[in-house]
Amino acid sequence: MEFCENSSVNSKSKKGCKLLDVSGSGQIVAEGRWSSSDPNMLVHFVPLGPNAMRVWVDTLKVPIASLWRPSSELEIIEDVISTTEAWPADKVVMF
Repeated sequence: MEFCENSSVNSKSKKGCKLLDVSGSGQIVAEGRWSSSDPNMLVHFVPLGPNAMRVWVDTLKVPIASLWRPSSELEIIEDVISTTEAWPADKVVMF
């Protein structure tokens, strides 16, 4: 598996990715598409920050998996299907 780190991939890229459980279990909780690694990019009105990625969540594998940055409205991966979400870079596997 290749873990993706912050890079300057074209923002129009449709690179697929798998999101690993943020608890460290290694379980794939969703699949989607890489969107950005720009630390200044906003995700739900919060800057992405370092060592993080903005990803589109397309397919759920574990709908009740916890989000990396939950909020009062968004708590589990099912809450962000078909939208973007921040995910730690070391928990994103590109394919």
